[in-house]
Amino acid sequence: MRRRILLAALAALLLVAPAMAVAPATAQDTPAPSNTTVEQSNADYSLEDLRGGGTTQEGAPPSMRFLGSYGSATLRHEPVGFGSSDWEYVAQDTRVQQNAVTLRTIRLGDPNEQLTINVVGWQRGTRTLQTQNGTTSEPVAENVTATTVSTQLGRGYDNAEVPLPSSFGENQRITMWVEEYPDARWTFNHRTIATARSIDINSWGDFLSTLFWEIGVFALPAMLIGGSLGRRHHEKAIVGPQWGLVKWGLAIMVPVALLASFFAFQGAVLATRLPAGMALVFGVLSYALVLEGSGPSNLQKFLFRRQDLENAKSPRGEDTHDSRYVDHVVKTGLRREADQELVLIRKGLPAYIARLRGSLATLDVSDIQTHKKGKESPYELEIELDPEWDLHDALVHAPPKLVRLPLSREIDVPGIGLTTLPNPGVVLPLGGGAAAGWFISDAMLGIPGFGAVVGAIVGLPFIYRTENGGAESEPAPYHFTQAEASLAFEAGEYADAKLLDQYRDIAWRERMKTPLDARDIEQKFDSSVTRELTNAELGIDDDLDVDPETTERKGVADDD
Repeated sequence: MRRRILLAALAALLLVAPAMAVAPATAQDTPAPSNTTVEQSNADYSLEDLRGGGTTQEGAPPSMRFLGSYGSATLRHEPVGFGSSDWEYVAQDTRVQQNAVTLRTIRLGDPNEQLTINVVGWQRGTRTLQTQNGTTSEPVAENVTATTVSTQLGRGYDNAEVPLPSSFGENQRITMWVEEYPDARWTFNHRTIATARSIDINSWGDFLSTLFWEIGVFALPAMLIGGSLGRRHHEKAIVGPQWGLVKWGLAIMVPVALLASFFAFQGAVLATRLPAGMALVFGVLSYALVLEGSGPSNLQKFLFRRQDLENAKSPRGEDTHDSRYVDHVVKTGLRREADQELVLIRKGLPAYIARLRGSLATLDVSDIQTHKKGKESPYELEIELDPEWDLHDALVHAPPKLVRLPLSREIDVPGIGLTTLPNPGVVLPLGGGAAAGWFISDAMLGIPGFGAVVGAIVGLPFIYRTENGGAESEPAPYHFTQAEASLAFEAGEYADAKLLDQYRDIAWRERMKTPLDARDIEQKFDSSVTRELTNAELGIDDDLDVDPETTERKGVADDD
């Protein structure tokens, strides 16, 4: 649920962000109320008249010009995009993307407030001339549009907004000068951002109607197509790229930030002149939502382990084996109960595309008997591998992967021999896609560079091939788990003892208990026989109690 809410928020942000990012182009095609503007198309200006950029001053801002002896003026504009400052000076190589610039003046004394500003928009072209020696071409100014602006700029600090002729299609060059002060002259580049175009929306009803008929009619079928395509791909590839929320957010926000800052003009064109492109965004988000949200939410984990056996001695001194080390590998995937197989999955977009275009890496577990599933275990299955095999050979997981075609290849050219040339399998998709995108985008939108990039991206998948993968394992023998169970049972019989030395001491004492008792009985018997023989030789009565440990007789005094 959280992922769906976030993707919906990202979709809304993706739609709103370009409009908000490129919205600083607030200039209108209509002039400011304080100015008087007269526009003249196809004005007669030569290229030499329009080339000059005025006199600059060392150490001063690039757009500073003098207005006689007691005044100066600077030309400023508001850039478009993220991270832009409030205003910047206009230099010769500056590209203004709005339909207005600001003229700021500092005037002392008692100047005349009225200033006349000439604004000429033009493009560089060529003209063919017929001469006595044939034809020749010379550069000229073409598509010339002249505008005269009368504005009020008084004493001290003052500023006025100077409108510029719109240019939504191609770049144009602007030459601007103050009629009363010819040295105050500027030249710069201009191309109108698409969001500066006026739209006919005067109420909420107009907005909702435009939103539905411009975007909604394309967004609804795009969402249906994207959702159904995502479900079909999910069935084939099991799971999506598993990017997570952060990567999906970056994948959406990075292109938006680029279009809103470095490529603000291209972003504005797409947002205002290609509403079907916004509908395509809804289709992509629906595809991602269905792809990441369908089926099992989490993949399962499988543990493959192999016990490392080494030679050892049993307590009886016999040769045996001991398991001191356990190697293990954890794999993620999905268990298909019906097919009795494990589908091993690797994360990432290339791995997802490879699964979609190739075959899955599946492991048949129908005949694997040495596996278990603990009640509290974090693993869906724990499979014991053959201890006599190397871990890399006992479990092989080679997922399908994408392989890029070589950028060049050797071709046997007649008369030259082997020559390294660009690979046509790479050049044709990329070059053809870029060329098609260039011409189509230039004809429809006027942004050929952006179309070339999109075309190259579309051709990128065709330079990759898919290598199918697979999975194979060498399970332990059938009796392996039974042997482990027997050992566990035997260990339970000796649970009271904690050390093997205690086993040995107890066993030794039990073994030596009977011989010790026999020796004690034998010693007592020998002592009794010796005592009786001695009494008979000495003529001592049997009723006298003689301690065999002493030479004294109880009840008889010593000879001394």
